[in-house]
Amino acid sequence: MQKRTQRMRKTSSLSRWFLGSICGSGLILVGMCLFYFTKPSSGDPLVSQEANFNNEIKPNNTALQPKNTEPLVAEINTDSTSPLTTSMGSLEEACELHKLPSYWDWDQFGEDSDKEDPLASLLASEDCRTALETHVSAINPYRWGQTFVDMQFEFIVLDNPLTFERIFSDPSGDFARVQDAMSRTECLLEQGTIKNFELKESCNADALLNYALMNRFCYYGMVNAPMQQENWEDHSPKQSRLNWQHALEGRWLKMKCQKIDPQQRLSVHKHPDLVKLLSSLETTGTFSLNLLRTRGSSQPEGTYSETLPTTHLITNLIEMAARLGDDAAGLTRKRLGDEGMKHGRFSAMFNTPAWTNLQTKREPSRTRFLQTFELLWTFTNLDVEIKWDRVVRHLCEPPFTKVEYPRTYQNNSEEPEEPIKPKSCRTVVNELYIDGELSDFELEFIDRFERVALKLDLYD
Repeated sequence: MQKRTQRMRKTSSLSRWFLGSICGSGLILVGMCLFYFTKPSSGDPLVSQEANFNNEIKPNNTALQPKNTEPLVAEINTDSTSPLTTSMGSLEEACELHKLPSYWDWDQFGEDSDKEDPLASLLASEDCRTALETHVSAINPYRWGQTFVDMQFEFIVLDNPLTFERIFSDPSGDFARVQDAMSRTECLLEQGTIKNFELKESCNADALLNYALMNRFCYYGMVNAPMQQENWEDHSPKQSRLNWQHALEGRWLKMKCQKIDPQQRLSVHKHPDLVKLLSSLETTGTFSLNLLRTRGSSQPEGTYSETLPTTHLITNLIEMAARLGDDAAGLTRKRLGDEGMKHGRFSAMFNTPAWTNLQTKREPSRTRFLQTFELLWTFTNLDVEIKWDRVVRHLCEPPFTKVEYPRTYQNNSEEPEEPIKPKSCRTVVNELYIDGELSDFELEFIDRFERVALKLDLYD
């Protein structure tokens, strides 16, 4: 009996051990399966607790991004061998310029052809219209479609910047303020021969510029500013999109002009007294110009003979605004027939060789830097705030204009010379320190220049 009891206990122990082994093996197998199927992939690392507490987002951490969201940059499929991209939220993306046909396939027929107008279909979209309004409103009309012209607008911070938004903000109010200014003797500045910047507010100098440019762009042949294209044989998809964008900007301007009251047009037939007064302010008129004015007063409205003298009257308004202290008017130059640069408070600065040299985008050099710092010192004396990031980009960011030397100074070898890599801005600054004899203001400007260049990653 005792042996039987011992045998039963031994059998029971073996049974429990056998069942425990089976259960343990099963649990291990289940655990291995769970680990295999729930293991994160190498492309989706787990977010650490430390990262969550520190609100730290690492550039390559995709675990923080939703799985089914659009990328920040959308890839565009084109016929080009290299893919194009468009920034999300931009005018190109909102108006889907990448979906348009080649610009040259449409433009060769002209906008007045019987073909469907692609721009009209774009403007049917509210998103496109909103993006276009934001985009064009911020454009400076003197810089529209240009790259290396009218650089003075790029370097100086203005309290009242010149933009299309400023011009079209209140055309009727600007016209009323122009009429008020022209009715007061002190605002006429003795037939336009003197300056008085203290009259800027009381004589509505800003309105004079706004009204002049509204007339220029809406009524006197400047609806589409010239677009700068480096290579006119470039018919790439990227250039096609840029051309469509410029055409869309021009359409925006036409729509803005259509909303202007026609009575605000500067015309001898609508406002003979105003035209006569502006004509008396002309100090550079020639016999032929005066003859055209006389003939224009007797011609039907809209004829060419009226348009030509009116462009000179627009110039008179802009130069008058500069003499009265509007800083934007004081930055205008002769490319559009204006001479505001000669009459504004910056005129002394623009008459220096340093300014002439700065306008050309040349390679960095000691002479170029020292001339620029001298110019910046002039800015400082005029209590002008500088756009340092624009100055640094202009001096340090390629491409640079190549200097063509006469053939007598070129190598006569048939083999072309290897292009010489431009000096970095760091190298030029180091040369200035080695040369020594820098003034206190030059050292101050160099320090500021270095910090901005490092921030923009344009120093080396």
